[in-house]
Amino acid sequence: MKTLFLLLSLCAPFVLIAQPLTAEQSAQFKTQLIAKTRTLQTMQADFQQKKHLNFMSKDIETFGKMAFAKPSQLNWQYTKPYQYRIIFQKDNITVNDAGTVSQIKADNKVFKKINHLIISSVTGDMFDEKEFTISLSQSGKHTLVKLLPKDKTLLKYIREINLYFDAQYLVDRVKLIEPTADYTEIIFTNKKLNTSIDEANFKI
Repeated sequence: MKTLFLLLSLCAPFVLIAQPLTAEQSAQFKTQLIAKTRTLQTMQADFQQKKHLNFMSKDIETFGKMAFAKPSQLNWQYTKPYQYRIIFQKDNITVNDAGTVSQIKADNKVFKKINHLIISSVTGDMFDEKEFTISLSQSGKHTLVKLLPKDKTLLKYIREINLYFDAQYLVDRVKLIEPTADYTEIIFTNKKLNTSIDEANFKI
């Protein structure tokens, strides 16, 4: 169960009034984002993750690094305040919890959807109207893509996903809102695109 909630946390409270994009603006943004996604072979970044629980007065903060390589290799590594790694490779998920290694076969519906959701959030390739109700708006300097899951199983864990893209069509921030209104927010920094990544990043 711990792993499931950490996986959900991978998909990241600024009070800004979002202005809806017109149909023409939305289509243009999607076209540009897809074009950017096609050029993206690798991505590395640092991240800060905040977990907001309504019953707690202070958010829980964790820090780490991520590395992604097409088509579906992702290393998500927490470095502070604890050591925890999750490696995604196709339908396999390997977890290293402070030295204890375990494998998860992502052959059930929930894990498959979460796995796909995490990769899509990193690459920006998430415009699947069969899976989500999608809306786009301008939020400050960012374009906000709001995803409302349609799948009843996924809705048990995720009520809404907010993805904030910068002017270069790269995801800056991810906010995942649970049915209870608790949420996880992830902020990416020091992003590096299409640089060489040591294969050791995807091994435990």
